[in-house]
Amino acid sequence: MSQFLQLILVLALAQTPALDSASPRERSDAVESMASLGNRDAVPLLAEAYKNEQSSEIRTSIVRAFGRIRDQSAIPALSEALLTDFQQEVRLQAIDSLLRIYIPVSDERGFWNFITDVTRVFSEDDRLSVGPNVYVDDSAKEVLVEALRNDFDWEVRVAAVNALGSLNAADQLPALIEELDGPRHREDWEVQIGMIRSMGVIGSQDSGPALTRLIRDGDERVAREAILSVGRTGYRTAFPALSNLFRTSDDGDMRDLALESIGLLREPAAIDLFESLLDSDEDSYRELAARGLARLDYDASSFAERIAIEGDAEVRLAQAFALVAFGNSMYLQELVDALDSRRDQIAEVYLFELGRYEGRLGEFYPHLRNPDADIRAKLVRVVGQIGMPEARPYIQPLTQDSNLDVAEAAVEALRSLAP
Repeated sequence: MSQFLQLILVLALAQTPALDSASPRERSDAVESMASLGNRDAVPLLAEAYKNEQSSEIRTSIVRAFGRIRDQSAIPALSEALLTDFQQEVRLQAIDSLLRIYIPVSDERGFWNFITDVTRVFSEDDRLSVGPNVYVDDSAKEVLVEALRNDFDWEVRVAAVNALGSLNAADQLPALIEELDGPRHREDWEVQIGMIRSMGVIGSQDSGPALTRLIRDGDERVAREAILSVGRTGYRTAFPALSNLFRTSDDGDMRDLALESIGLLREPAAIDLFESLLDSDEDSYRELAARGLARLDYDASSFAERIAIEGDAEVRLAQAFALVAFGNSMYLQELVDALDSRRDQIAEVYLFELGRYEGRLGEFYPHLRNPDADIRAKLVRVVGQIGMPEARPYIQPLTQDSNLDVAEAAVEALRSLAP
């Protein structure tokens, strides 16, 4: 090698940022340079650097880098950060990065960069969740339970319990139920609500008894969450308690929640109750009754007459949902059209249920050619969420769609439709 090339190499190495540099800026740049997807070799180097790093900002960057690398070998280092770091920001970022290992995200600038975003996203019902057939290491779930039990900061405990829901940690339900029933979080209603929501997201009937006990909790915030979550678990034994709450409560919102939860139970004993509400003066009762009946293999043929005279748009959508579930695919168009309206989220839920649970996915495919690009993109996302591999031949061509949003949605959907 010539002296000139040797000099160039020495200068290049001298300019490479180092994890052990005395300069915080250089250490930060070194972390950033290693934070790329699949860079497994960087994990032990970053883990060692974390142990020696005094700057909480750089420790946060290191923990964030583990999430960008997305390799399970980082779990021990993330666990250490979550359980021992004295900075709240670092511990929240550790939870963030544990999730990134299992939940792909497209924003390479950081997953919920701001701490307020971490709390907000995790508290939403439509939180990001692990995909089907993704194995989550026991150690990742166990450290989240430990953080729930022992962290001194309620925001970290809330983020930990919400992450358990996002990771579908059904095997940790005994620990969640123990914490919910125990005295540790009795004054922390935010943590209680986080546990209740995660039980609903996990959707196991094993949570049913604990949630049913809370539907008349003295804290109305806790009671409301318990009412919805017990429905999501499908714990049909809760039907008498929910039905009684609907009939006796003088709070209209609580009555709506109880009726919505009953509809989620798919309990045949609820048919009489729903039928009695189809002609109610309350729009919400008519909507929830139609929605509940749609999930019960109910003969909805008479809804064709009802939908023709119904004045409320959301009730019409629920009636269309029931008609399609019964087998009248003509009304699928009403649900598809609603994707381009302010009721798009409701329509997406109905379409997901029809495709996932009612065997109607094949009827969606012609609508993937809808001339409205916004509708195409949203319908593609729904098909991806349904996650049935047989949809791949219908989604694949849309990766070449002239509309960028549709093409991106198709590429993302294919990731969920693995054969």
